[in-house]
Amino acid sequence: MEKTFVEIKKLIDSAKNILLVTHENPDEDALCSALAMKMALEKEGRAVDIFCASKVPPNIIFLFEAGQPKNSINISYDLIFGLDYGDIGRLETISAGLDVPEPAITFDHHPLTNQRGQFKIVDPAFSSTCEIVYRFLYANDMAIDKKIATCLLAGIFADTWGFRHSNTTPATLEVVAELLLKGAMINKIARIAYKRNAVSQSKIWSRALAKVSIEKDSGFVFCILGQEDLRECGALPDDVSGLASMLCMIPGIKFSLVLKEFAAGEIDGSLRALPSGGVDVASLARALGGGGHRLSAGFKSRRPAGEVIKQVRDLIKEV
Repeated sequence: MEKTFVEIKKLIDSAKNILLVTHENPDEDALCSALAMKMALEKEGRAVDIFCASKVPPNIIFLFEAGQPKNSINISYDLIFGLDYGDIGRLETISAGLDVPEPAITFDHHPLTNQRGQFKIVDPAFSSTCEIVYRFLYANDMAIDKKIATCLLAGIFADTWGFRHSNTTPATLEVVAELLLKGAMINKIARIAYKRNAVSQSKIWSRALAKVSIEKDSGFVFCILGQEDLRECGALPDDVSGLASMLCMIPGIKFSLVLKEFAAGEIDGSLRALPSGGVDVASLARALGGGGHRLSAGFKSRRPAGEVIKQVRDLIKEV
């Protein structure tokens, strides 16, 4: 892997304008890996842009003090990076219908499915794409200052669920220790990550718990939050993050699904699984048009929620 990292650095050194792209509706790991790469490559004298048509998650807005990612593209680039996107169809330039080449380089901790590039570092053994970015910077002796370290730690923190997820390995914690030594602000990361709108979140979680359905035979738990539920509770996407993980804590449960309808006719699904449950939710998500990794995945659908639940049941029967 280190040899590949060195070859990737040579490709970077021959480029002047670089574009970083991640998946649609990016999470913390996706955007933090992109921002850390941007800052590190700018230190090398490269001109670097991040493309993101979606909103930056509120708990990492403080990292973008120097400016938001671009939501349009009007120049050409010598080199394009794809980060954390799982499948080429989820890459935001593709989903946005932009006439932009596919990535020449991919860094991704999702399973190898349909990623693209001359160089691909795709390995689910990493906790996060931010951990891969750290390894790349370290392998090439590239400077990691306090801001870059904080970015990388924020992504790792989010994708390991505050170091509580089973993807938190000894190697991950060694990276975390190095980032802390470089000044990463873990107190601020944790404080903002757990700071929610208490009123709207408590309302929507209470309603979600009242709507939970448990199927004991398959170890499947799900809840459906319609547009009216979300509107009446004043809930935002950030208010329901973590709900699918919490449902997995119910005794006897192997995997969970939370369906949210923030826009009419548009279902957003979040799948989570327990390491001991034997359910690969990434395969379920792919069948539903999405992606992710074995224990955490998501998808979007325009089908009625009831049909989505039926399809999940059918898919489980086939396993």
